[in-house]
Amino acid sequence: MQYSVAKINCDSHSLFDQKILDEVEPLYIENYLWMNNNYKPKVEIKLCCNDSILLINFKVFETEVTAQYVNINDPVYKDSCVEFFINPFPELTNAYVNFEINAIGTLYAAYGEIGNRWKLEISDIKKIKVESTLVNPFVGKIDEKFWEIRLAIPFDIFEKYFDQKIKFESAKSNFYKCGDETKYEHYGCWNKIISDKPNFHLPKYFGDLYFK
Repeated sequence: MQYSVAKINCDSHSLFDQKILDEVEPLYIENYLWMNNNYKPKVEIKLCCNDSILLINFKVFETEVTAQYVNINDPVYKDSCVEFFINPFPELTNAYVNFEINAIGTLYAAYGEIGNRWKLEISDIKKIKVESTLVNPFVGKIDEKFWEIRLAIPFDIFEKYFDQKIKFESAKSNFYKCGDETKYEHYGCWNKIISDKPNFHLPKYFGDLYFK
C-alpha cells in the first residue's frame, strides 16, 4: 500500500484546523485478520505535516468502546486502540517507532528493532499533542457513530531516537486497529500482514508513505 502525506504550509496550531483536514485524502484500515467474529470497525486516517510536526487523525466508526487505561505507557492495546508504526529511515535502519493510543487519548510509544525495543521517555511522549473526542474511562456503547483521535508528533522526537535529521521524503509505515481485551477482540491493519497469529511487529509488511 502507498499513501501521500500532504505537506501544509501553516503554523503548528493550524494543523488542527478541520478545514485543513477536510482537504486531506484518507487511507483506511480494512484488513481484519485472525479473528472470525466479523467485528470490523471502519477506520479512516488522514496525515499531513508542516516543517516541524506530523499530524495523524484517526476516525474510528466504533460504538462499543473499552477505554480503561489512563497512564502514559500503559498497555493500551488491550483497550479500543489505534496504532501507528513508522520507520522514517528505512534505507539506514530496521528500527521503528510505534505509537499506540486508546479511545480516551492514553498514549504508549516505543522504539527499536525487533527483539531490542524500549519505551520512549515519558518527557518525550508528553511533547506529543493529543486530542480525543472521548476523555473519561469508559466501557460500553457511545451515543456517537465514531470516536476520533488526533496526534501531533514533533519531528524532533524522531530525530532524537534515530539520531538523524528528518527530511521526510519517504518512510515505511503501517496503521492498526485493535482491542485485545474488548467485548469483540479484533486486529485490523492498513497494509496486510501474513502471520499465523496476531502480530503487528512485522516491519517487512510496512507500506510506503511519501511526503509531497
